Amino acid sequence: MARLRNLDYHGFYELLVEQLSRYRGEVDEIVQLAPDLFRFLTNLLEDTRVTAPARRLICAALAYFVAPYDVEPEEIYGPRGFVDDVYLCASVARALRTILPADILETAWEAEFPFEETIDRTYERASAVLGERARDVLRYVGLD
Repeated sequence: MARLRNLDYHGFYELLVEQLSRYRGEVDEIVQLAPDLFRFLTNLLEDTRVTAPARRLICAALAYFVAPYDVEPEEIYGPRGFVDDVYLCASVARALRTILPADILETAWEAEFPFEETIDRTYERASAVLGERARDVLRYVGLD
C-alpha cells in the first residue's frame, strides 16, 4: 500500500481497545468493533491511493470519534455511547465501497472478520439500536 508519512493514531486506537475490551452489554458486538473501524479509517487516510472525496468521508467519521458531545456522548452513556460512532463508520465504509476499489478497502481492513459482511451487519444492527437518532448522526457531520 502506498502510504503517506507515518501518522501515529496508535494511542487513540489503544485507548479504544482499553475502554471497550471488557465491556459486556446489550450492544457489545457493536461497540467492540470501534477500534477495528478506527484503525480501518486511519489506514485508509494514510493510503495515497485514496481519493479526495473518500478522504472527506473518512475525516468526517474520524472527527466524530473524537467529538466530545456527539449524538450519544460516551461521557453520558459509557461504552454504549460508541454505537453512534460505529454506525457512522459503517455508513462511511459502505459509501467507500462505491468510490474506492475493493483491494484498497480490503488492505486497510485488519480485523479478523470478513470486511463486507461485518460492515453490513454492523450497519444494520447499529441503525436498529439508534432508531430515529441514526439520522441525527449523519446530520451532525453533514452526510444526511
